[in-house]
Amino acid sequence: MSISTAPAAEPAAATTPTSPVRRTRRFRHAREWWLGALLVLPALALAVTFKLVPLIRGVITSFESSSGFGDSSFAGFDNYTRMLDDPMVLTSFRNALLVVATLPVWIVVPLVLAVLIHQRAPGWKFFRAVYFIPYTIAPIVVGIMFRQILSPDGPINALLRAVGLEPLAIEWLNGQNSALFSLVAVALWSFFGLGVMTYLAGLATIPDEVLEAAYLDGAGFWRRLFSVVVPMLRPTVAYWSVLCASGVLIWLFPLIYALTQGGPGHATMLPEFLVFLTTFQFLDRGYGSAIGIALFVFVALMSIFSVRHMFKEGTRKPR
Repeated sequence: MSISTAPAAEPAAATTPTSPVRRTRRFRHAREWWLGALLVLPALALAVTFKLVPLIRGVITSFESSSGFGDSSFAGFDNYTRMLDDPMVLTSFRNALLVVATLPVWIVVPLVLAVLIHQRAPGWKFFRAVYFIPYTIAPIVVGIMFRQILSPDGPINALLRAVGLEPLAIEWLNGQNSALFSLVAVALWSFFGLGVMTYLAGLATIPDEVLEAAYLDGAGFWRRLFSVVVPMLRPTVAYWSVLCASGVLIWLFPLIYALTQGGPGHATMLPEFLVFLTTFQFLDRGYGSAIGIALFVFVALMSIFSVRHMFKEGTRKPR
C-alpha cells in the first residue's frame, strides 16, 4: 500500500496580513509629509516672493545700464569694474570693516549684563525691567532722539562740561573719527536688549549648582564668566555672533538716515546707505544693484563662516 504525500502548502496568506499594515504606514508617512509641506509652504512662498525673486532681479539689474527708471541696456560687468575705481564705494566698505571690527563689543556687553541679571546683582530688577525697552523703539525714532542728545549743545556735552571734562565735549556726529563710532554706539544701545534676552534664555539652561560651586571655590565674576558660563553657552554665543555678524551691516540704515546721512563727508557711509543713494537719489539702478550684490556677497561670506563656526561649536563633544 503506497502512501502519497503531497508537498506542504506554503503559507501564502502569511504575508497577507502585513500588506494592509504596510499600506497604512505608507499612507501615514505620506500624510505627515504633505502636512509638513503644507505648513512650510506659506513661509516658503514668502521667502521666494520677497527674498529669492528680488535677489534674482537685483542680479539681472546689476548687469544693466540705466538712467532713471526708464529703459535700460545691457552693460555686462561695467558696473562691477566701475566699483573698483569708485572712492565712495571703497570708503563705504572700509567703514563696513571698521563696524565689523566692533563685533566683540556687541557680543560681550549683552553677555555681561545678562550674567549680572541672572546672578541677581544689585539693581538687577531694574535692569531686568528696562533692558529690552530700547529694542522696542523704532530705529528711526532712536536716531532722531540721539541726534539731539549728541548735538554740540546736547545733554552729553552739557554733562561733560558740568563735571569738568570740557575737552571731551566734542561734536560727536560731525567728527571724521567720532561719527562712525558714535553711530555704532547708538546702534548697540538700540539692539543690545535682544542679545541680553538671547543670553538669558541660554543661562536658564545652566544649573544653579554649577555657578554656586564655582563661587564657593573662590572664582570671581570674570573667572566664572569666562571659565564656566562661556564654555557652557558656546551654542548661544555662536548664535548671537552669527546674528550680529550678518545683521550689523544691514541694521544701520535707519540710524544713518536719521543721524548723519552718511556724513560728515563719507565718514559714516556704509554700503547699504550707498545703495539707497545711488538708486533713489542718483537714479542709477544698475550701479546701485551692483553695489547691493557686492554687499550681499560680503555679508553672505561672513554669515557662512559664522554659521560653520556655530555648527562646530554646537556639535563639539564635551571633554
